[in-house]
Amino acid sequence: MEIRITKSGSTGLTILSILVTAVGAIAVAIAAAHRVTSGEHAWLIMVALALLIAPVSTIKIPGVKADIVLGDVVTFTCAVLFGPSAAVIAAVADGAVTSLRLTKSPGKYFYNVAVCAVSMAGSAYAARLVFPGFGQGAAALSRVEIIAALGLFTFAYFIISTLLVAAHISFSNGTNLIRLWSESFLWTSISYVASGAAALAAALLVGRIGFFVVPVIIGVMALAFAFYRTYFTRVERADLMAEGMEKLNYSAIEILAAAIGAAGSSVRPNLRRTDRLASELGRLAGCSPEELKALKVAALLHDVGNMVIPHQILEKPTSLSESEFNRMKRHAAVGASIVQAIGFPYPAAEIIRHHHERFDGSGYPDCLRGAEIPLGARVLIIVDCYDALTSDRPYRSRFKRDQALGIMKESRGQSFDPILFDKFLGMVQAADEEACKAQSEAVLVEELRTEILSQTRIFDAA
Repeated sequence: MEIRITKSGSTGLTILSILVTAVGAIAVAIAAAHRVTSGEHAWLIMVALALLIAPVSTIKIPGVKADIVLGDVVTFTCAVLFGPSAAVIAAVADGAVTSLRLTKSPGKYFYNVAVCAVSMAGSAYAARLVFPGFGQGAAALSRVEIIAALGLFTFAYFIISTLLVAAHISFSNGTNLIRLWSESFLWTSISYVASGAAALAAALLVGRIGFFVVPVIIGVMALAFAFYRTYFTRVERADLMAEGMEKLNYSAIEILAAAIGAAGSSVRPNLRRTDRLASELGRLAGCSPEELKALKVAALLHDVGNMVIPHQILEKPTSLSESEFNRMKRHAAVGASIVQAIGFPYPAAEIIRHHHERFDGSGYPDCLRGAEIPLGARVLIIVDCYDALTSDRPYRSRFKRDQALGIMKESRGQSFDPILFDKFLGMVQAADEEACKAQSEAVLVEELRTEILSQTRIFDAA
C-alpha cells in the first residue's frame, strides 16, 4: 500500500511523518542487528524475490477499489518462515523499490518505506506474541495454529498499513480519516486476504516438502499474476471504452435536447445545470447507480415532450388559460413515450412521466402522491422547479436564489417531498455554483442553440 498525494502537509502531517519514519528506522535497525547475529542465510532468498518482483508486483482489479500485490505474498511468507526481523527487511526492500514508481518526493518516499517496516514489525510481533512459534517455520505450529496466526498477522498488517497511509492523506487533504479509510481502503482487504492465503499455502507446503519449494510457488504465482494482469488490463480498457461511449451518449443526448428545445422555444434550457443538481440530490437521496443514470438522462430530456406543444403556448408572456394549460400538461406523457421508445436500460421514461407530480397528489399526469412517485421523479421535481424559478421566462424575470428557495419553502410537503427538499436546501448553494460553472462550459451546446434560434427567426420572418 503506497501513497500518491501532492498537497503540502500541515503540522499534524509533519509530526506523523517524523514519528512513523523514526519508528520505521528503529524497526529496520533492530531487524538488521538480529539478522546479522542469527547466522541464517536462507531468508536472503526471500529478500531477493521481493526485490525481483517489486517493479511489476501490482495489478488493479477493474471496478473494485483494490489491488493484487504479489510482493505481499513474498513478505508474508517470509514472516511465517523466518520471523519478524527477516520479514521487516523483505518488506522494506519491496517498499523501497515499489515507491520509486509512485513518488519523487523524498519525504513521501521514506514515509512509504517506513510504513512497510512499521506494518510488518507490528503485525509480525503481534502474531508471535499470541503464537510464540510464529516465524520459526511451519513445523513450529500446528495447522490450526498457523491458520490462526496468519489470520491475526494479515488482519494486523492490513489495519496498520492502511490506517497509516489514510492518516497521511487525511492530514494532507483535510478529509475525514474514517470516511476516507472506509471509502478508499476497505476494499483493499481483498488483496491482503489473498496474500495471507497464498502465504499459508506456501508455509504448509514447506512443512511437507522443504524450503526449496518456495521459489517454485512464487514462480507459479508470478505466471498466474502475469496472466491476470494482462486480463485485467484488457477488462479495464473495455471498461474505459464503455465509459467513453456512455459519455458520448450523454453528450449526444444533451445536444439533441438543446436542439429540440431551441426549435420549440426561446427559453434557454439549463440542461447541464439541471443534470448536475439532480445527480447531486439523487446521490444524497440514496438513488442506486441505475437510478442515477436514469436521473441523468431524465434531467436532460424531461422537457423533450414540449415539441408537441404549440409555440405560442410555450412563448406566451401571460398566464395560460385552462385549455392551454391542459395542452401543456401533455408534454410529460409525450416525453416519456419518446424516451421509452429509445429503449434506455434504466427507468428514465418513468422519471420524465412523473416529474410534474406533486407530493400531495395534485400534480399530473397520474395524480400520484408521496412515495407513489418514483424517487428519481421526486428529485427532479425539486430541481426542475428551482431551475425554472431562477431562469428567465417570457412572462417574468428570474428570481434570485434566496427568493426562489423562499417560494419553494411554501410548497414543502405539498409540491415537494419534505425530506428531499431539506436535503436540497442543505446542498443547493455549493452544488449550484458547481452546476452553473458546468453550464457555462457548455459552449458548443449554447452556440448550437443560438444558431437554431437565429435560423428559426429568419424562417419565420421570410
